[in-house]
Amino acid sequence: MRKRRETVSQLSQAVMQGLIKSYRAYYDVEEIHDGTPMKALCAYHNRNSQYVLVKEAELWAAENHEYLYLWDAGCLDEELVDEMVRRTLADGEPRVRPHSQHMYTYLTVVTLYDSARPEALNKLKKQKRRREYKLSLHGWMEFRIAAVDLSTGELTVNRAGRALAKDLKRLTDRVISANHLGEEKK
Repeated sequence: MRKRRETVSQLSQAVMQGLIKSYRAYYDVEEIHDGTPMKALCAYHNRNSQYVLVKEAELWAAENHEYLYLWDAGCLDEELVDEMVRRTLADGEPRVRPHSQHMYTYLTVVTLYDSARPEALNKLKKQKRRREYKLSLHGWMEFRIAAVDLSTGELTVNRAGRALAKDLKRLTDRVISANHLGEEKK
């Protein structure tokens, strides 16, 4: 396990708490206090279905899941990117339960950093993992990753993570600007 920086910036703590607070509205949030940069696991589960007259006469159903891992990286380097990917996939892939009503499961990493090596950001952008179950008839799993630069608010995502970039950017900008103003925007 790599040695972590000793002090966590106040901005980083504030943004992490803001993200946890925001995700808590729709996700089941489990905060992690194991001394590693991973700070929380947020789980989202959704089931849509249509039935006729009674629920037993179901026409169709679709289940969507997301396991979102929040990390506080400090200084983002290639080694930490590898650790985030390895640990997320090791924890997330066994959680995927493909069946006929499973549509998709996203394994998502959101990491905050104060500084980053350019090689680490390039490696992050190239990360991809997609697995289809029974020719997608039992759904798929996709790995998404996003990194937020706390000094500029800039977002770096892999190809699959583009879909979450807009909402994550808006959310982190709100928390960062609120921290600079000393109170959260409403």
